[in-house]
Amino acid sequence: MRQTAAAVVAFGAFLLYRATLLPGFDLGDTASFQTMGGLSKITPRDAYPLYYAISLPVVPFFSNQAYAMNLLSAVEAALACGLIVLAALELSGSLLAGVAAAILFAGSYTFWSQATIAEVYALHLLLVALTLFLVLRWSSEPTFRRLCAFLAAFGLAFGNHLSTILLLPAYTVFVHASAPGGWRSLLSRRVVLAALGFAALGALQYLWNFSSLWREVVPPASLGDGLRTFWFDVTKSDWRETMVLEVPTAEASERLRMYAFDLMQQFGWIPPLLAAAGVVVLARDNWRRAALLLLIFAATIGFAFGYNVGDAHVFFLPSHLVVALLAGVGVAGLQRAAGKRFGALAPIGLAAIGCWNIYVNYPALDRSADERPTAAIAALTEGLSERNALLLTEMSWQLQNGLTYYGQYVRPEVLHAWMPAVLLYAPALIRDNQAIGREIVMTERAAAQIDAAYGPLFQVLPATPPRPLADVVRELPPGSRYVLCVLKPPREFPLDRNDFERAIRQLTGGDAAAMSGDDYVAIAGRAGSAPVFARSAMQPFRDTVRIDGVTIQIRMESWLAFDTIRRMGFGHVIANRHHSLIVERGVSFVALDDDGRPTATAYAAGIFAPQPRYVVLSSK
Repeated sequence: MRQTAAAVVAFGAFLLYRATLLPGFDLGDTASFQTMGGLSKITPRDAYPLYYAISLPVVPFFSNQAYAMNLLSAVEAALACGLIVLAALELSGSLLAGVAAAILFAGSYTFWSQATIAEVYALHLLLVALTLFLVLRWSSEPTFRRLCAFLAAFGLAFGNHLSTILLLPAYTVFVHASAPGGWRSLLSRRVVLAALGFAALGALQYLWNFSSLWREVVPPASLGDGLRTFWFDVTKSDWRETMVLEVPTAEASERLRMYAFDLMQQFGWIPPLLAAAGVVVLARDNWRRAALLLLIFAATIGFAFGYNVGDAHVFFLPSHLVVALLAGVGVAGLQRAAGKRFGALAPIGLAAIGCWNIYVNYPALDRSADERPTAAIAALTEGLSERNALLLTEMSWQLQNGLTYYGQYVRPEVLHAWMPAVLLYAPALIRDNQAIGREIVMTERAAAQIDAAYGPLFQVLPATPPRPLADVVRELPPGSRYVLCVLKPPREFPLDRNDFERAIRQLTGGDAAAMSGDDYVAIAGRAGSAPVFARSAMQPFRDTVRIDGVTIQIRMESWLAFDTIRRMGFGHVIANRHHSLIVERGVSFVALDDDGRPTATAYAAGIFAPQPRYVVLSSK
């Protein structure tokens, strides 16, 4: 029965994630995973050997590599949901509560967003759920065979994400506290050898990464040099040492507010209260299991609070799993207290909350029609091929990764190079390509680098300036419904104030009083008239406005004090339950028809803003 319930939940979750799957490539880390998936060589910098190994037999069956990698995440996330049923059942003793906990987690905002793109977190949560289930199963019947199954899974998990180390203290304490012969029984020869053996097998996954060093054009000078290079790259020491536990103490309260917002975003306010009750119930029934979950929660939260990275919200994911599991324990306690006649109402109620969250989040998390990454890179490379042009780039790493995928799998005829890698010999490169009839095209920052390095040696001029936001607005039919959102732009994408102010005057009929300098700003109405809706705030909000029969929900889904990366966007505009606009940092604009579907969209001062191109007219 339990296996059937887990399979049903896993299949339902897969259908949900499959329906909302990103159809192509994305920008940022996701583009990098999509590029590397299915390749036989991965470097230490690429890391994640288990993640890439799983892709090897799958990717060749698909013509769209990005889609294949996205689909793998959906499968892994769905399997994680099935395992959560089993883990919650072990904790709560109620199959209904286990199913409810899995549904709650399946529809949680961040996990769902990671299940529709190529990322490592779906597999990470699958392995967290697997190891948790196996260690709980061992504690119920502590045989050597079950202990080995747990150790094998835990060792395997290190091949996907090194943050698995955060689980080690909790598992160590739990196994020592639950050993039937006391902690000394774990020092027997066969247990010690099994632990060391499975740890070694887990580490051996990285031989794939390590071996690639010796196939480089310039291999390491010695084994010691290779080991140092491997460790530096696989742990990403160059940036982790400036980010791990580097959130300033003065920002601790802001981080707490961020977590409170994040927790509400995942579940609402009722499941966390049920989780608190679950702690009490579990501590009363089995204090070791309560300590296990609380230690996992504390380690995850402690790391995420101190990790000064632009997507800290994904590192809260294991703590969200703990909340969902404890909520299941909480409703199981209510189920037992209510008796057979009414006991099922509590887990059914939790499942209903999970289903409601899925209903509410579905339009926002549906990326099945999201072609923005492809459109952004296609616009940058329009008209370019190896026959007529060389594109030299220096731009946001997120766009750069997208261009790498696009140039490798979508349009391999686009000849491009990263400017910092060729800057030392750029004069020869430019002249040789011009000599065979290729135009030299550059991004804005690449042109600035050439100018700074070689000054008057080259004549670099704008070729295709980006289309101004004001032009998009001016072409709208009078009276068009619209929503415009402004989220504090990142420093690398400055806002063109003149263009922005012209667009606002055209939209509002000259009424720009609604705009402010707050982090989150949204206005909506009819083009050419005063806004029907205007709101600005320093913290995220959700609001709803109705404009002539179209119900528009404006959702700010990020915490800009810390968030610089949001794969699902920093907010959403939902019109008549259509996903009409993914809001990014900077300016995001959409015009809507009578059904709430977008008729025009535009971005400015962000990663999806049109990129200007420059051309070298001649070499002086």
